[in-house]
Amino acid sequence: MLLTEPEIQQVLDQAKAAFPNLINWEYNNEKNEEYFGFSMWGEFVQNPEVLMPRSFFITLDTYEDKWQGCLTIGQHSYLWSSADFGDAHLLDTEPSETLEEAIALLKAKIVELLTAFCAVV
Repeated sequence: MLLTEPEIQQVLDQAKAAFPNLINWEYNNEKNEEYFGFSMWGEFVQNPEVLMPRSFFITLDTYEDKWQGCLTIGQHSYLWSSADFGDAHLLDTEPSETLEEAIALLKAKIVELLTAFCAVV
């Protein structure tokens, strides 16, 4: 799915509002060898003052008429993402009907992941 310019601004605004601590939002709006259609991503830099900070990315993209969300480390998610190329998928969602649903599912999965590491024994 490709978006019009007004749609791009709308979905970027939604993503920025849903993930206000992410920076450097970018997007792709074409089908090519790296993307199935529209894709946008924002970055969270952990400890930006260190020499080699870690970057986490939220990627929200489309495939046909569905939305998916993904959390990666190293770089944003795209068709050829691989730990061999400096990134790793931490989690992703099933396809959703709307961007709002994909964001909600991704947030729930992030909470579930973090809770697993923070659970009191």
